[in-house]
Amino acid sequence: RTLMKMLTKQQINDELLKHYIDRYGERNTDVWYEQPATNVWVFRRNGKIITLICHILTGVVTEQIEEGR
Repeated sequence: RTLMKMLTKQQINDELLKHYIDRYGERNTDVWYEQPATNVWVFRRNGKIITLICHILTGVVTEQIEEGR
């Protein structure tokens, strides 16, 4: 049985940044929120709250989009 090794904080940040740039592109108007966890980035754009979540073993980034309140 192979144990998977957790990604480092730097690897997680690299995956989140790549996803953010590839999917959204950098904008100075994005409003960033405090990170709720090491593997989570949250920002507001165009009235939506976008949460990017990096899987700590695989590096796969998923996202949740909600209407801002």
